[in-house]
Amino acid sequence: IAKDVFGDLIVPDMMGRPRMRDVMPAWVFDFVAVIFGSLDPEARKRLIKEFFLLISKKNAKSTIAAGLMLTALELNERDLTEAIILAPTKEVADNAFKPAMGMVIFDEELAEKYSVSLHTKTITHIATKSTLKVIAADDKSTGGSKAAFVLIDELHLFGAIADAEAILSEATGGLVSHLDGFVIKLSTQSTDPPAGVFADELSYARDVRDGR
Repeated sequence: IAKDVFGDLIVPDMMGRPRMRDVMPAWVFDFVAVIFGSLDPEARKRLIKEFFLLISKKNAKSTIAAGLMLTALELNERDLTEAIILAPTKEVADNAFKPAMGMVIFDEELAEKYSVSLHTKTITHIATKSTLKVIAADDKSTGGSKAAFVLIDELHLFGAIADAEAILSEATGGLVSHLDGFVIKLSTQSTDPPAGVFADELSYARDVRDGR
């Protein structure tokens, strides 16, 4: 189901506004399947809660991020659920919000189901009042987050932020009370050697990949 929902989303910044299923490579759908397929449907518990994707620049990272989080909102069955995309800067936050907004406003069906606030960078499901909000770490607005679904964008830029570990901890604190929650960490590679939280997460992800 998740692959169908993700695949039906519009790619708003491509000529003709194709659907994801028509332009995204197979590995993207494999990633979608792993994230949403890790939920135990009976216990409503996600068996894998953390995901990491390192991707080359200019490979639709922001579009993939928007699609993943809108898919989470579409499949969510609870009222008042919070989903956030945490960006390291306001500029990155803008880049993350635009494709998500476009996926909604240019799709007749989704445009009827969701309201979009450009000012607060929030997309709200009209029936459930569940939200997807894009926030910037430099806004200091992550405190007390109760988000069930979290996507951390451009993790490598958090490596240069002194209190990045505390910011990420605040943003993901709500997962403790949501058994079906998840955190997705996305990043392009840094031009400088990996540092800080990015170096730590990258090293851990590579150890998982290599079976260590």
